[in-house]
Amino acid sequence: MRGLPGLIMAALAVGAPMQFKHLSSTTGELPKPDLGRQVAALIADLDGDGVNDYVIASYEKMAWFQHTPNGWTPHLIEGGDPSVRMEAGGDTLDISGDGRPDIVMGAQSERGEIWWWENPGPGHPPDQPWQRHLALAVGGTHHDQIVGDFDGDGKPELAFWYNAGKQLYLARIPADPTGPWPHKLIAQLDPNGANPEGLAKIDLDGDGRLEIVGAGHWFKHLEGDRFEDHVIDPDYRFSRSAAGDLIRGGWAEVVINSGDGVGPLNLYQWDGAAWRKQTLIDRVDHGHTLQVADLDGEGNLDIYAAEMHTPGPGAACRQWILWGDGQGGFCTELLSTGIGSHESKVGDLNGDGRLDILQKDFQQDRRVDIWLNQGRP
Repeated sequence: MRGLPGLIMAALAVGAPMQFKHLSSTTGELPKPDLGRQVAALIADLDGDGVNDYVIASYEKMAWFQHTPNGWTPHLIEGGDPSVRMEAGGDTLDISGDGRPDIVMGAQSERGEIWWWENPGPGHPPDQPWQRHLALAVGGTHHDQIVGDFDGDGKPELAFWYNAGKQLYLARIPADPTGPWPHKLIAQLDPNGANPEGLAKIDLDGDGRLEIVGAGHWFKHLEGDRFEDHVIDPDYRFSRSAAGDLIRGGWAEVVINSGDGVGPLNLYQWDGAAWRKQTLIDRVDHGHTLQVADLDGEGNLDIYAAEMHTPGPGAACRQWILWGDGQGGFCTELLSTGIGSHESKVGDLNGDGRLDILQKDFQQDRRVDIWLNQGRP
């Protein structure tokens, strides 16, 4: 569907539409997650076979789904320890240094734990959880974490929100990652504003170093543990963030979606003096999915966005791809209606070189759907 009301459209030279093969846990084409309310999803090659696998986490449990020639096979990561309650977010990184991606997740708790799970490698029994390590505990609930070299020292760090405190932290991974991770408060937002959510990473200003983007702000490293806080949109803190060179030339652009609420899908372009806002979709009801990626492989970045079911617009919930032209124009395609999306992700899920969609809902159906990118006919 194209030309929906409230969408910024462009006169793009669009050929045949992209085709997707839809697989679902509701039809038996994918294994049922059976984890509970699904708070997080990740895509990574966890078994080192060259093809990505995917991870689904609930508040209590987490599993990875191994890609095989015959589909996906579930393996337990976290089995429901009552002392562990996970929150939305998470990332993957080789923390142990053995060449295999490990998993880091934050807590929904008063103590504010960040844990990481050590990838055991081949031969681990699929019904046995991975070894879990406590990295740190600070503040309270941590909704959103992201890994990157944010201080330019050549080593990855972990950035994460303490949401209720309106605080952004940076943790460094020690030589022995099973011990406590040193962490510093790097930004304190106005305590009278909404809780911050959403994190993305990109070299925003073109200086060759990664910046942290989130909650309507961006954070530039100065030196040591010092970061400078810059505002993009002060009224859009409780939101989801993505970034990319969507308009070629100059700074990269920032995209913000409505997250746990109702609001527009906006693109922000730096004009040299201020951030210029372009509304792409007027109203997104609980838009807790947002990524920027070149889904059609044509060299221009596209935007993937979607709405939750409950909370959200229920059976009217939508999933979109906004096909970019590299100049700020978008041709918007409605990919599905009625399948909830919460923290859905983009990645190559079958090793064919094309980016696919891992769609995960939160609590309504507790389902997983995969949209395999078939390219253009």
